Amino acid sequence: MLKPHDHLELTRRGISAYQVEAQLQRLRHGVPPITIIRPCRVNDGIIQLRPEQFPHYQQQFEAARQADRISKFIPASGAATRMFNDLLKYLSEGASNNSPSNQAQPIPHAVDQAWKRLQDFPFIPDLETYLHGQGQAPPISQHTHDIDTILQAVLWAPGLGYAELPKALLPFHRYPEGPRTALEEHVHEAIRYHPNTTKPLKIHLTVSPQYEQIIKDHLHAIEQALRQEGWKLDLTVSIQKPSTDTVALDADNQPFRAQDGTLVFRPGGHGALLENLNEYEGDIVFISNIDNVVPDHLKDPIVGWRKALGGYLIELQQHVFHHIQQLSSVPADATSVHQAEVCLQQELLLQLPQSYRELALPDQATLLKQYFDRPIRVCGVVPNTGDPGGGPFWVAHPEDAPSRQIVEQSQVNPDSEAQQKLFASGTHFNPVDMVCGVRDYHGNPFYLPEFVDPSTGFIGVKSHQGRPLIALEWPGLWNGGMAHWITIFVEIPRANFNPVKTFLDWLHPAHQPPNSRS
Repeated sequence: MLKPHDHLELTRRGISAYQVEAQLQRLRHGVPPITIIRPCRVNDGIIQLRPEQFPHYQQQFEAARQADRISKFIPASGAATRMFNDLLKYLSEGASNNSPSNQAQPIPHAVDQAWKRLQDFPFIPDLETYLHGQGQAPPISQHTHDIDTILQAVLWAPGLGYAELPKALLPFHRYPEGPRTALEEHVHEAIRYHPNTTKPLKIHLTVSPQYEQIIKDHLHAIEQALRQEGWKLDLTVSIQKPSTDTVALDADNQPFRAQDGTLVFRPGGHGALLENLNEYEGDIVFISNIDNVVPDHLKDPIVGWRKALGGYLIELQQHVFHHIQQLSSVPADATSVHQAEVCLQQELLLQLPQSYRELALPDQATLLKQYFDRPIRVCGVVPNTGDPGGGPFWVAHPEDAPSRQIVEQSQVNPDSEAQQKLFASGTHFNPVDMVCGVRDYHGNPFYLPEFVDPSTGFIGVKSHQGRPLIALEWPGLWNGGMAHWITIFVEIPRANFNPVKTFLDWLHPAHQPPNSRS
C-alpha cells in the first residue's frame, strides 16, 4: 500500500515500512482491552507511608541529591487551547453579543464565572500591559471593557495569544513582583529540592517543535535571573521524535492521506515521550505534569512528600540491587533465593507465577533476578473524587502473575458491564506524581523500550481538515509504556494534586495568592 514517495518520507522521519505495516494492522484489528481483576486499595496494592518514616526517607533523598542523582522530567508539549475551550466556543459562535450591555441570552456559566472573577486571574498584569500599549484603560472592573474585547485580548493575536501558547508559558500565579509562568513555578519548586547547594539543578522538558525556541528563550531568562542569586541550573529541552509519529486509517480502512496524496502522520501521544526519557539517561527522575504546580506558600508540604517518595524509592532500589548481587552468585544459594522471594512478595508486592515452584533452584534464582532487574517507579496516588483519568488496578496477564498498572477507562472493554463496574469502583486516581529509578545495579541506564507492553495503546476517532480518521497512540508513558517496571503505589494527600486543566481552575484557592478570597 506504500507508494514510492511514501518511502522518502519514511526515511526522513526514521520510520521503517515494517513499522508502518504493523501500525496499520494494529489500527485494523484494534488494541485488546485490559482485564481488570480489582482496584488497588490501601493495603491491597497501595501502601501508606507513616509520618515517623519521613525523616529517614528524606535523608535517603538528601544523600542522593548530594551525589547529583536527582532530576525532574516534565512533559510540556501540549498547547493551552483545550484550557480555553469554553471561551473559544463562546467567541466563535458569536455568543459574545451577550455582553453585560446586551443580555438577550444568558452567558454560559463558565464564561460568566470568568467575567465576574476577572481580577482574580493571574494574567491580569499581562493584560493591563497589553491594553496600555494599545492606549486602552486597564480592566479595573467589568464595566471598563466589554467581554468581547477582554477575551479576544487574552486568547488571540494580536493580543496575548494564550490559546496558542504552550501551558508552560502561561502565567500561573501572581506575586508582588509579578506573575510567574508554570515553567517558572516548576523551577522554583525544584529549588526547594536543592537548598544551599553547589550542585546543578537539573530539569528536562519535552516540548513541541513549534515552541522549542520560545521555551528555550524563557528558560534562558529564568536561568539568568537565578544565577544572579547563586543557583546553578541545568535546564534542557527535547522534542518528540518524528520517528514516534503514527499513521492513521480513513473511512475505507485505508492509510489516511492528505489532499496531495501524502501520508498523514500524527503525534503518538505521551507514550512517545518514553524515547525522550530513555535518551535523557537520568538516574532518580521525578515526573509531573506541567500544570500541576502551586504557588510558593503551598510548596513546602508537597516538596516534603516528593522527597519522601524519592527516599522510599532509593531504599527499595538499594534492596533490589542487594538481592540481584546475591542472586548472581554461582552456584545459587538457597538462603539468598528465599530472602529474594520475601522481598519480592512483601516489599515489592509482586506475585510469582504458579510455575515458579516447579523450577530448580538455579532457575528460580535466574527468574527472580529477571523480576528484580527492571526500572522502578513509585507512583503517588490520591483518593478519587471523580476526576477523569486513570487509576491503579490489579491487572490480569494470560501467562504470568497479576500486576499493578495505571489503567485509563479507554483501555477497559466498553462492552463488558462487569469490567466497567470494576473500573468505576476504583478508590484512587493517578495525578502523575511519580519518581523513577532508571539505572540498573551497575549504574547503567536501562533501555526503557524493553519494558513496554506493546499490546496496549490507544485507538480513537479524530479528524484532519474536517475528515474523520482512526488514530493510533503508543502505550501511555505511565500506562503500557511502564507496564513491565517494578511499580509501587503510595497514597499521597489530595492537596498534592492541583492541576490547571481549564481556565476556571485558576480560581481555585490553591492557585490564588495567600489570604485572597476563594
